Amino acid sequence: MITKFSQIFTEAQKVGKKKLSVACPYDFHTLCAVEKARQDSFIEAALIGQKSKIEKTALEYGISLSNYEIIDAIDDDNALEAAVRKVSSGRADILMKGLISSERYLKAVLNRNSGLLTLDSTISHVGVVENPNIDRLLIFGDAAVLPEPDFKQKLKILNSLVWMSRKLGNNNPKVALIAATELVSNAIKAGHDAAIISKMSERGQLNCIVDGPLGLDVAINSEASEIKEVRSVIKGDADCLIFPNIEAGNAFYKANTKLAKSLVASLLAGVKCPVVLTSRADSIESKYYSILLAMISGVI
Repeated sequence: MITKFSQIFTEAQKVGKKKLSVACPYDFHTLCAVEKARQDSFIEAALIGQKSKIEKTALEYGISLSNYEIIDAIDDDNALEAAVRKVSSGRADILMKGLISSERYLKAVLNRNSGLLTLDSTISHVGVVENPNIDRLLIFGDAAVLPEPDFKQKLKILNSLVWMSRKLGNNNPKVALIAATELVSNAIKAGHDAAIISKMSERGQLNCIVDGPLGLDVAINSEASEIKEVRSVIKGDADCLIFPNIEAGNAFYKANTKLAKSLVASLLAGVKCPVVLTSRADSIESKYYSILLAMISGVI
């Protein structure tokens, strides 16, 4: 089972070289992550955007563009469209976001003419975090796509997190549905769906171990679980975390990267081709491992 991002390196080597389509790679972090993946022989890449901006950043940081296909676009919307089309047409394997907002990036991916959607697409965000204080990778969602996931969408998120967990070698992950309290109360909506999904798991309707509602501390810390005397099949040992809304998921994402100095790699689930979705402010390492994660994960 993969418990550190460094182990993904070995798995990616088994996959073979992939073609990356990068939209608006105007920033140092994106270009350096792509260059590192190229130097490690994982990818070749097409850099798509306003050529002058790409050249300016590459020159500033000493990155040679001679190893890349450069596709000039008149503006960022055209760059996004061209980058998506390159993947959907089969001329590239993985789509990646550069210095462009997640909202505009998602709009391009979710366009019905993008060629990336299935007939029953429920797109969600899957994050994988390596926190220096935890002995395993934590898989979480949704931090970027679904603002207020309903019951059906939470089941889709659960399936996506379990899929990712199995790609990382854990075939029977423990999934925690996060809320502010372990008590089911009319005052806290998140607890209702969590309780129902937990009962579904208890009755064998889901192919994983699920419990909730659980506070984040109880989900990932055994001492907190013991102190609070919470009766749970997870007992502080969750592998996957489902957040009640995008605010909670996004705050978890940013707190990990900016306060705990964690690495976070992230993708979209529910699309035909691997789609990397990182924050513009993410580190080179996080963007690099997002590329490798896309290589080994395929699509769901």
